[in-house]
Amino acid sequence: MASGLDVENLLWAIAILGLPLLLALPAKLLYRTMILGMGPAERTYRSTVQKILDAGMQVEQFRAVLDDEARRLGLKPSRAKLNETDLLYPLTLTHFLLTPMVFILPVVAVISIPIIILGIPVLYAMEVVLIRRRVLINAIKLLETWFGKQIIHIPDAGNDHCSSDAKVLDTSNIAVHFHHVPRVVFLGLFSWLIIHWTLRLDTILLEFALSGLFYILLVGIVGIVTTALESNLVLVDPARGRIIPISDWLDSMLTPIVGVGLFFLLGRDLMAEARDGGNTVLFSATVLLVLYCATAVGVTFQWGYAWWHGKSVRKQFERQAIEKLNPQSYDLTRNRGRIQLNVRCSMAERIEGGIAPGTNLTFTDLDNLPTAQTGILVSPNNPLE
Repeated sequence: MASGLDVENLLWAIAILGLPLLLALPAKLLYRTMILGMGPAERTYRSTVQKILDAGMQVEQFRAVLDDEARRLGLKPSRAKLNETDLLYPLTLTHFLLTPMVFILPVVAVISIPIIILGIPVLYAMEVVLIRRRVLINAIKLLETWFGKQIIHIPDAGNDHCSSDAKVLDTSNIAVHFHHVPRVVFLGLFSWLIIHWTLRLDTILLEFALSGLFYILLVGIVGIVTTALESNLVLVDPARGRIIPISDWLDSMLTPIVGVGLFFLLGRDLMAEARDGGNTVLFSATVLLVLYCATAVGVTFQWGYAWWHGKSVRKQFERQAIEKLNPQSYDLTRNRGRIQLNVRCSMAERIEGGIAPGTNLTFTDLDNLPTAQTGILVSPNNPLE
């Protein structure tokens, strides 16, 4: 009943949970104004890059003319590249909710290190099962055959945008990898809330241990699957007229489960603490601590696994996709309102040849699509004929 609620402590708890949002808003504003820049030169450069993206082309195909444009506008190469990254892999308010982790980094590091250490063998085991034992590619093959879908390959607009490992501390590279961090961070808070709700253990250390193990398992599965699926495979559903990258399709299933689940579990546990005479302020503080510990684990995963080892995982999965599915590689372009999906070559030929043909295109080529897209193959055979 409402009369049993400790309203004052509940309001304090809600205020504590709202602190990250209050910090995220100025952090995002600072990032856009001081780091990205909002002057005429930056806006002009961003509109140029947006023109390429709107046409469905890859940014790196226009690297020479973009570098010339940056020099003409007086932009430093690092700032120009960062603005490209912001259009390709934008940092939303969700990302800036995680940045206060730096203020409690020593505490977060002490709690997160055991999870990180235990997570290494789990990641290796999941990689063996999902990638080396071909469980993931076999599952995608079943998706194609059982549900009447088709798997094709469409290069992402940011293909080859990320620099080499030698520039790991480049600002644009940091932004690219931080863009992927939230997808595994909120799994940590989700794991703890599930354990806290279902088991109601008296010892918080035991709660942390069990939720940490659950989190490691989820990160192992979701992290490796999403890393492998960055290989630009696309799911086509002709019956419904849909084209969606498999990685986005997976996110579309996970995001509602985790997102709605977080709101439900957080609200339910907070109200339970308020009704049962619990310490709602301590609960809210624990939620933030778990969130930032999960952020530390997510950052470590992104830089310690997805950065250094993820490329080999993607390449191994690409080889499996070529062997098992042999998908065709398409160009999805738009010119003067006309959208064209043209098959260019096989996925194997596209990967072996890199971005070419079409490297170092000019804006004249962009205006003259599809004539700039040379080497287009004939359409695949009709399966009904």
